[in-house]
Amino acid sequence: MSNFELGSKLLNEAEEYYEEMLRAYERGSWNVVVRRAQEVVELSLKGLLKIMGIEYPKEHDVGDVFERACGEKGIEVEAEALARIKRTSSRLARERAPAFYMDRVYSEGQAKEAKEGAEQVLGMARELKGKLGVQ
Repeated sequence: MSNFELGSKLLNEAEEYYEEMLRAYERGSWNVVVRRAQEVVELSLKGLLKIMGIEYPKEHDVGDVFERACGEKGIEVEAEALARIKRTSSRLARERAPAFYMDRVYSEGQAKEAKEGAEQVLGMARELKGKLGVQ
């Protein structure tokens, strides 16, 4: 499987998890929203990295790797957007396990913040995917 194919597959998975996140939000399953938001962000960034031909680390927060890859590949992403992506990736990676294991109970406000962060990252991924020549 080529980098483009695998990257596209990861981005498609991000889209599926995004839909699951929206359904969880409608149900009021705040912990599931936080968990799925993290997965949307992680898969979006890893999909783009793979398309760029960058091997990503097997960890949940790849915001720094993504920023570095954009610089190395000459892919223009506004500095403010990159900073927001890194913050979102880092924050949600820290919340991944507590959300999944119910070590922490999340509020609607926290779920909304996670959902909005995931939407921003996925939106950027959709835009960059097209710029990178992937359908």
